[in-house]
Amino acid sequence: MFKTIIVLGFLAFSVALNVHADESARIDRLEKQVQELTFRLSNLESQLNDEDQVQEFVARGDGWKSIANWRKLTTSMGYDDVERILGTPERVDGGNLARWHYPNRAEVVFMRGKVESWSEPRR
Repeated sequence: MFKTIIVLGFLAFSVALNVHADESARIDRLEKQVQELTFRLSNLESQLNDEDQVQEFVARGDGWKSIANWRKLTTSMGYDDVERILGTPERVDGGNLARWHYPNRAEVVFMRGKVESWSEPRR
């Protein structure tokens, strides 16, 4: 009986060591993935900030035609920022929830004066 307890104890200890080794390897793989993703994100951000890679704004009034301009929108922008980038909308539905309509079913949705969401023009 004592031998059985020792054998069972040894088996339990072996299983615990294997589980720990598997967890350690998994953590190492995840840390490597995070480092790779961080590196990739950093490269993408530097490309966005590289002035040679970014398209300039289209002339005022026609800014909505440029997909690059739509992709410069952020949710922190106000009415003036959006108008400077996209130009004057064709139609505005106002209120706390305002919608600016542009040609080709494009629109910008504002919530309390800040961009909430947008949809780029459809081709």
